Formats: sequence, structure tokens, C-alpha cells
Amino acid sequence: MKRLNFWVYALFYKWATIEMVKQAMGYDDCSAEDLAEGVAAKYITPEEFQEITGETYENYKNAVS
Repeated sequence: MKRLNFWVYALFYKWATIEMVKQAMGYDDCSAEDLAEGVAAKYITPEEFQEITGETYENYKNAVS
């Protein structure tokens, strides 16, 4: 099993808010790729992904594949 980014777990377990994850992305502690892995593993919802990144999960997946 691949280890997910700390912020993915933090959001899932409610240790962090969406705003905190956005801030972490600003510090390069978390990336859209990390969040996409969280969606694929069902730790983050596609809606949370969109709220954090401003892009839909489907569009992100299509852009990187």
C-alpha cells in the first residue's frame, strides 16, 4: 500500500481543514498529485479536491494521463 501525504490523512481524520490544506499547498507541503492519490484511495472526495485545487478531479486526471 502506498503511503499518502500527511495532509490527505489530516483532512480525512479532521485534523485539518480545507483552508489548512490550501495553505500547505502554498508551502509545497502538499500537491494536487498528492490530493488526487487521496481521491483515488477514497480518503478525499472529488468535491474536496475541487474546493482545494479549483479544478475538478476528472479534469485533473485527464490532464495528467
